[in-house]
Amino acid sequence: MLPIATWISENKYVIAVRDGCMLAFPPTMFASICIILQNLPTTFGFAQFLPEAILTFLNDFFGPVANATMNISTLFMVFGIAYHLAKNYGKSSLYAGAIAISSFMMLVPITWGDNGGIIPLSKFGAEGMFIGMIVSVLSTEIFCRIENADIKIKMPASVPPAIAKSFETIIPGAAALFVMNVIRYGFTFTEWGNAVDFVYKSLQIPLQGIGASLPAIILVVALTQFFWWFGIHGTIVVNSVIEPIYAALSLENFTAFSNGQELPNVLTSTFKGVFVDCGLVLGIALACIILIARSKRLKTTMRLLVAPASFNISEPLTFGLPIVLNPTIFIPWILAPVVMVTISYFAISTGIVPKTNGATIVWSTPVFLSGILATGSIRGGLLQIVNVIVGVCIWYPFLKLLDKQYLNEEKELEN
Repeated sequence: MLPIATWISENKYVIAVRDGCMLAFPPTMFASICIILQNLPTTFGFAQFLPEAILTFLNDFFGPVANATMNISTLFMVFGIAYHLAKNYGKSSLYAGAIAISSFMMLVPITWGDNGGIIPLSKFGAEGMFIGMIVSVLSTEIFCRIENADIKIKMPASVPPAIAKSFETIIPGAAALFVMNVIRYGFTFTEWGNAVDFVYKSLQIPLQGIGASLPAIILVVALTQFFWWFGIHGTIVVNSVIEPIYAALSLENFTAFSNGQELPNVLTSTFKGVFVDCGLVLGIALACIILIARSKRLKTTMRLLVAPASFNISEPLTFGLPIVLNPTIFIPWILAPVVMVTISYFAISTGIVPKTNGATIVWSTPVFLSGILATGSIRGGLLQIVNVIVGVCIWYPFLKLLDKQYLNEEKELEN
C-alpha cells in the first residue's frame, strides 16, 4: 500500500488541490462563525425570550456575510489551486492564479437582461466547484507549458521587473484563455449550453451521489484508519481524493441553511470531522485511567494523552501506544470509527439528530461542543457522547488485553 499512498500524497495535482482549497479556509471560517452567532439563540433554545428586534438584527447583520465568503468559495479555490500548481512548476504563480480566475469566468453562464448581466451566485459555490478545479488545473498547465517554452514578449532591461513580467505572461495567459473560449463556444451547441452545467450534472452530481452513500463513507473511514495503522497519514492521503466531494455537499447544506431551506445532505465534510471519531481518543484515555490500566506504561501514556485528546489530537496515541503495526489494536482501530459513522448516519438520516448546517468547525473543537455547533442542536453533542461510549466499549477488551501484555512485560523486567 505504501507506493500507492506515497504517489497520492506526492502527486502535484493532488497537492495543488489540497493546498489550493485551503485558500478558502479563512473566509469560510469567518462565515461559519457568523452563521453560528446568527443562530445562537435557536441553537441553545432561548430565541423565544429575546425581542424580535434582536433576532432581526442578528439576521440582517450576519446573514449577508455568506454571499461574500462561503457562497463564492469556488473563486478562492480556483485561484489557490492554480497558484500552487504553478508554484510547483516554478513559474509565475500569481499570474497563473489570475488567468485561472478569468478562465473560470469565461465558462460561467451569464444571463443578459435590461439590468445588465446576471450570474447565479450558485455557480461560484457548490455547483461550480468541480469545474473550477478542472479549469484551474487545465489553464495552469497551458500557461506553464507556454511559459516553459520561453514563448513570451521580452522587454528591454531598462523596464521595471514587475512591468516586464506582466508583458512576459501575456502570451501564456492568452493561450489559456483562448482554449477556454473555444470550450465555452463549443458548449453553446450542446443541450447543456455551458461547461459548468455539463460538469455539474454529468460528473459532480453522480460523484456526490456515490460519496453521499453509507457504503462510501464507511470505505473512506476504513481506508483512512488502515493507512494510519501502517504509519501513513491516512487523513491526508484519503482526504486529498475525496474532500472535494464532501466539501461540495457541505456547501450545499450551508447554502440551504442560510436560505432557510431544508438541508439536502446527511454526509458532508462537517459530518466527517465531527461524527467519525471526534472525542474517541479522549474517551479511550479516560477509560484506561479509570477502569482499565494496571500497567505503569498504559497509565502513564494515557495520562499524558488526556490534554491533547481533549482537542482531538490523536498522534500521541497513534505513535505512543503505539497504534502503528500493533496487531492487538488493529480490529478496534478500524471497527470503532466504522460503527460510529454508521450510528451517526442513521441517527441523522432518520431525523433523530439534525443534519449538519455546513458551517466549518475547527477540527480541534472539543467533543460535545463541536456536535452542537455543527448541527445547531444539543442533540448533535449528545450523539457524539453516544459515539464515544460505543467506541470505548469496542476498544475495551482489546485495551484489557494490551494492558495485560504490558503488565507481564513489566513483571518480567522486575524479576
